[in-house]
Parts: sequence; structure tokens; C-alpha cells
Amino acid sequence: MIPRHVTLRQPHMQHLIDLPEIDEMSDDELRTLEQLMAFVVDQDIEDPEASDIRAFCALRNQSSADLEALSSAMQRLEMPEEFMAEVDEVAAAIRHRTEFKGIPKGPNRGYVREVSVPPEELPADWQVTLRKLHKLGTLDRMQSRLGMFAWSARQVGLPVDLGCIEALQTFYQALRKRSIDYQNAQNQKKGLVSDIDTPRWAYLRGTWEELYRFARAHGCHHETLEELGITFQTLRAKEDKQSSLKMTKVMKIGSASSLLAEARQMLTAANDVERADWRHARRNCAAAIALGIGVPARPLDVFEHHIFGQGLFYEHGAYVFRYHPQKTRRTINEPFEVELAPETWSPFIDALILQDQDPRYLDDLRAKAIAEQRPLYVNYNGRRCAYPWYSAQWAKVTGTGGHIARTLIYDEMADLGEFGILYSKNSVHHFTNQIGDKYRSGQAIAASRRIAKSAMMTRGLDDDISAL
Repeated sequence: MIPRHVTLRQPHMQHLIDLPEIDEMSDDELRTLEQLMAFVVDQDIEDPEASDIRAFCALRNQSSADLEALSSAMQRLEMPEEFMAEVDEVAAAIRHRTEFKGIPKGPNRGYVREVSVPPEELPADWQVTLRKLHKLGTLDRMQSRLGMFAWSARQVGLPVDLGCIEALQTFYQALRKRSIDYQNAQNQKKGLVSDIDTPRWAYLRGTWEELYRFARAHGCHHETLEELGITFQTLRAKEDKQSSLKMTKVMKIGSASSLLAEARQMLTAANDVERADWRHARRNCAAAIALGIGVPARPLDVFEHHIFGQGLFYEHGAYVFRYHPQKTRRTINEPFEVELAPETWSPFIDALILQDQDPRYLDDLRAKAIAEQRPLYVNYNGRRCAYPWYSAQWAKVTGTGGHIARTLIYDEMADLGEFGILYSKNSVHHFTNQIGDKYRSGQAIAASRRIAKSAMMTRGLDDDISAL
């Protein structure tokens, strides 16, 4: 702690040094008073108000205890009652934010493993292969599907062996039934009469793809690879003929531009909400939807890279996202980079920086967020939003997770033809036709075909065959 005599020698304390009240102050009171005086001078403030006190607390990392010491110091100096009330109000708000535990949602359902075995119960040689794959960045889905296969095999007394045809057949039927039951249950929750008898082939295809990938890495026999490969290709063909749930949801959501307009309305409406924690949460949600359109990132990248000073920067008056996405970091050398148009996107990011602070402090608060490498999305108490939070915001607004934004971008740009498709691929970090087509809905593909047909007809009308 700085000695009292050193504190009192600071230039911004000279006008207070001879006051008898200074001698009566405790070290904490004097310290917080000196920090406030320094802040007032730095910001060229003549008459501090509540907004200045809030900014002082944020920029100088003041706690509610610090504000209580400041309030006590101000009382000794007999500051006006109105100002003291503002200091106490800010102290109460900081205390509420610090102690905030979230909005009660009732007890969480305890997780019970029902159709899978834990990784440590998989065959020992499988665990060795999985550890090698994890070092290469393999996702957890493979481990999860192997656990489901092992559980299915053990339930009927079959060996946990990918070469066992009977075990694979049993697993296939279990997955098929689980997918059908899930679809019917979801429809019944909506009050719909449901008699679906076909699974979502994408669910089975994804599972068999993971089994096949593991079998290749594990060095399984050729016969096992061939059997898994045939089933995988069959399921992929079935999936191609089945309308994607994602495309169905796209039609219900609407366009990217209409969703962006809704996000703007949400951001504006948040200012009228009475409670500070609710205002904070609604601004977060509005920004998640809007920025999901401008930067249609995968949830994992939002969690790991959408951080001030790491994957999110402020350059020449605009916000820039620049990082290597997790999924493509080994296949695409160039980083994903998007500079957002300030007039469209900056209000959302600025709102997450400011929350209820006075806009005059935006530059300082932004610099602080970058210096501290603060995550873009934080809870009201300042803690980082959990990994599932981003998708939950999209599901709350659109009925599905944030991944749908990638398809919305393709559809939004479809009217620009192949230029639009190329733009979309860049915005979602796609560089192959195969992946691009996967994310294009029927609407986008049809639009491209209409443009191509129109262009051909126009060229046909302009051609002067007499010159041939």
C-alpha cells in the first residue's frame, strides 16, 4: 500500500491536503478517494455524477467494499446528500452484480448415463487409439459413439468388437428406434399427432462415419472396414434423399436480413427493461443473433475465439474477427477474417462493452476489454458464458442452434448467383464445392439456377449469328 504522505503529495490531492477531515480518514478511505480524484482529473470531469462513478468502478476495478470506503470518505468531506445517494446506489449495484448467481431455473436434472459406457470402460486397446486421436484434435463424438456401441453390445451379451456383425446389427436397430421415438416425442410435445416410422438418416450416418473413422485409425481387419464402409455409404445415400431438418427450419426462420432486423429490435427493447441483469442478458442475446449472421461461427469457435484481443480486434474504427477455426485449422492455412461494417454491427458489440455505462467511456472500456482479453459474452456477474449458451440463445429465438446461420447466409446471397455463393463460402470459411453445397438449401440452389438460365437467355438474345 502507498504510504499516506505519498498519496497526499499527488497533484490531484493538493487541494485537499490541508483539510482536517483528511487526517481522520482511514487508509482505505484515503486510497479510494485518491483513486477517484485521479480518475476525475484524467477524464476532465468537473462535477462527477452517478454515470462517472459507475465508469470509475469499471475502469479502476473497484469493488463494493471500495465504494463503501469512498462513501465514508465523502461523508467526512460533507458532500451533498444527492451525490452520496448516487455513490450508495452504485455500490449496491456492484454488490448485486458481484453476488449475482443467475436467474433461478429450478433444480437441474442430474445426468444419468443410459445408452453409453464411459470411456474408461471401453476396451483397453480402443482407449490407446482414442488417446492418439485426441492428440490430433479428434472431436468427442467418436468417443461417444463408441461408448454407445459398447453399451448396446453388452446389453445383449455380444462382444464389443466392430467386426461382430450381430453386434453392429443390434446397434443399428437401436439407433433407428431411438431416432424414430425421439421424433414422435418431439411432435407430441407440440401437440401434434405423430406416427413417424423413418429415422433421421443423418443421425445413423454420422454414427457409422465415426465407427468407420475409428476402425481405420485402429487398424481393424479389411473385412471389418469393408462392412462398416458399405453401411456408411448406404446411409449417406439415404440421407441425401431425405429432406434435411436444417432446411425445414430455414423455411420457418426466414431470411438472415429479417433475423438481423429482429435482433436490432431486441437490442433497442433491452434498454426499457427495468432490471439491470435482465437488460444485460437481453443485450447478450440480441448480439448473439446479430453477430451469428455477420460471423456465422460454430459454437466452439464462439467459445474459444470470440475474445477481445485474441480473435476479436478493433482496427481503424471497425471490429475484425480473425482466427483459425477449430474445424478447418488443419485443412485451411489462411485464417478466417471478417471486418464488420461499423454502421451495422458495431452497435451490438458496443452494447456488450458498455451495458449500462455512459457511451462517453466506450473507448476506455473497449481498451480495457482488449487488454484483459475479455470474452465477448460474459454473464451479469462478469463470468464467461458457458459453452452451450450461444446455441441456447439461437434456439430461444429461432427454434434451432446457431449452426443454422451458415445456411441462412448462403440463402441470403443466392440472388447474387455464384458471386454470392463465393462470398458465402468465405464468410463461413468454406473452400470446397462439396461443403458449400451441403449448406445451400433448395432455395439457394434454385436461385442460382434461375440466374444461370436468365444469363444464358440474355446471351442468346445478344448473340449476332450473322457475324459467324
